[in-house]
Amino acid sequence: MDEKDDMKKSIEKHCLECWDDDEQKVIDCQYKDCPLWKYRLEELKNSKK
Repeated sequence: MDEKDDMKKSIEKHCLECWDDDEQKVIDCQYKDCPLWKYRLEELKNSKK
């Protein structure tokens, strides 16, 4: 695992904690002022489209 993967997992973990481990809420997150917003569960979002 490289540094980029570690960062991505940390961001995903943060977002899931913010939304009580609800992936759909993370995908639909409206907190666009959050500096991590554009990085949240990127793979999951792309697979749901």
